[in-house]
Amino acid sequence: MNLKNTLANFLAVAALAATLSVCAAAHTAPIESEIEIGSLLTSAPAATIDRPTTCQQSQLTVALEAGQPATYHVTGQLCYKPNNKNIVHLLVSGATYSRVYWDFPLQPQQYSYVRALTNAGYATFNFDRIGIGESDHPPADQVTVQSNAFVVHQIVQALRDGRLGTFAKVILVGHSLGSGVATVEAAQYGDADGLVLTSFLHAAGPGFAQIPALFYPASLDPRFAGQNLPDGYFTTVSGGRSTFYWTPNADPDVIALDELTKETLTLGEIMTFPPLVFSPGSVQGISAPVLIVMGQYDNGFCTPPSCAEAYVEPNYYPSAQVEVKVMPNAGHDLSLQRNAPAFFATVLAWSNRHFGN
Repeated sequence: MNLKNTLANFLAVAALAATLSVCAAAHTAPIESEIEIGSLLTSAPAATIDRPTTCQQSQLTVALEAGQPATYHVTGQLCYKPNNKNIVHLLVSGATYSRVYWDFPLQPQQYSYVRALTNAGYATFNFDRIGIGESDHPPADQVTVQSNAFVVHQIVQALRDGRLGTFAKVILVGHSLGSGVATVEAAQYGDADGLVLTSFLHAAGPGFAQIPALFYPASLDPRFAGQNLPDGYFTTVSGGRSTFYWTPNADPDVIALDELTKETLTLGEIMTFPPLVFSPGSVQGISAPVLIVMGQYDNGFCTPPSCAEAYVEPNYYPSAQVEVKVMPNAGHDLSLQRNAPAFFATVLAWSNRHFGN
């Protein structure tokens, strides 16, 4: 498969971004300091933290679009503490990331979103998106942002109707492409109570056009040898993971493990994600509260070090209450930077304000 031809749509949209990208310099808010962000951490009662966390492995049968039979399976894990808040954070990973992103096995006290939120009394449902990890791998052209969103919609329903849980509120938490998926789900189906959108804006930073060079066919990578993935599945080139970090504030061991656990991106996602980035009108119907979190050095979606584009983003959500946080000394992978606990604290503080302590 010719990678250059496969990514032609991505490159064309990236080139167009130079004329379509919003000029954000006129509205720039200060980046919060490490101390200010750190002070947002809400300490859960010791009795809650000390209780064991229950985690249940689950599998749900899903369809890729309405009207189709449910023939594919997605795999995930529901984690919670006793006497939780009856609110679940549904975690949607980004391109080439599985659920490992949200529950990183190295130093989980530092890098696990699941651990941080369950210790604070929230439940989390952390799953492998369709086409990722332990979930099924449909034909690559069928795994699009839109089919991902329909799968997430089915998970939301299952978290409410007893198949995966009976939660009163579901908060969608996305990373990068997963944030785009979350916006499509919320805009089309309207069943999310809140959205946490990370590492995603309706804008292109100076590094956006270089993103396609990171990918090559997954069949060429030793990580996926013997897995018989369908044609049209891609992954990052060897050594490419550091692009997702602000490396002065990243642990080399984290980046190395990230490389060992990397996942895939499909042809369908490549063709449908860039147009979403440059379609800000697609989120106008979202009315649930929204938290947007960006790393100040995420040059895929904003211009370092101010990330001024982030402060324009609320203009695209006229029906929602939107908060924006730009995390200092962080790149694209907010959960895997050394200051990940400050990111977790930011989400926790927002969740508590909107959904109760």
